Amino acid sequence: MTGGLPTFNYQDVASPDPSLLEHLRATCHLTGFFYLRHPQLASGPLASMFHYAREYFTLPMVEKNAIHLSRSPHYRGYSVLDEEETQGFPDHKETLDLGLEAPLLDSEVDYHVLQGPNQWPADWPEFRQASETYLEELRTVGEQLMRTLALSLQLEEDTFARHFDPSYCMLRLIAYPPVTQGSPERQGIGEHTDFGCLTILAQDGVGGLEVRCADGTWIAAGPKPDCLVVNLGDMLEIWTGHYFMATPHRVSSPRGSSTRYSIPFFLEPSLDTVVTPLPAPRLPPFERNAYRDLPTEPILYGEHMLKAFRRSYPGIRNGP
Repeated sequence: MTGGLPTFNYQDVASPDPSLLEHLRATCHLTGFFYLRHPQLASGPLASMFHYAREYFTLPMVEKNAIHLSRSPHYRGYSVLDEEETQGFPDHKETLDLGLEAPLLDSEVDYHVLQGPNQWPADWPEFRQASETYLEELRTVGEQLMRTLALSLQLEEDTFARHFDPSYCMLRLIAYPPVTQGSPERQGIGEHTDFGCLTILAQDGVGGLEVRCADGTWIAAGPKPDCLVVNLGDMLEIWTGHYFMATPHRVSSPRGSSTRYSIPFFLEPSLDTVVTPLPAPRLPPFERNAYRDLPTEPILYGEHMLKAFRRSYPGIRNGP
């Protein structure tokens, strides 16, 4: 079942009319998830990324561990099965985290350690080129979305976008190995909301993503042809004074014999951004309760991100 989430065409989002802006506003206020149709991206850079993701996760363990996350102070690299945690429970998945290549900052600010170079698989320039191309493509898509989201709230177009120069972006390759039909239920990723700003997810045909509705029921957000899934994170909900919604979601481990592959992209503003919640008079009237207990005071983005990484990887001690 995918009918519960609306679909927007990227071309329309990039040149929105009033009807689209109203639909997008209502979707982000009441749902926080939607499909984004982008055939050109899906058939080009994204197809290459899925090819390389499958190849990467079939490498020998010694090669994957050569770029383990613990070797990077910037939280870039490989994470083994069950290493990352959600709500204190291990997630049954392998990951590889990559970001925009950036020089180290000569700074004593603790969260500035998040900026830096990636760890790349050895002797594989094609993988690096495909990853960097996809990162840049998604940054363009994400920053356009941030401009259109501002317009949907009848705000200045650069209300959010001016804080994304430079943006802090992360690309994650994920492999969810299957579990046997008779084994207990396992979380690929446990129920959570994304801790950042904006997520753009590509997923293969295996499925497994579920989104929690306002009434507490869960719906599948399975793959759709030529589509990505977009969802809003905690920081965008805070930024919009709770008007936009960061919606809980989860992934169940696949049953049978097929590994599930997904590639989420996370778009964040500059690490030095101070996120100040927009005051209610600047926002449309609420059509739902602001039920989440999220901060209402300004938040320094880099500090928030560093705390989130440390919470996700409690077993890694030689990072920041």
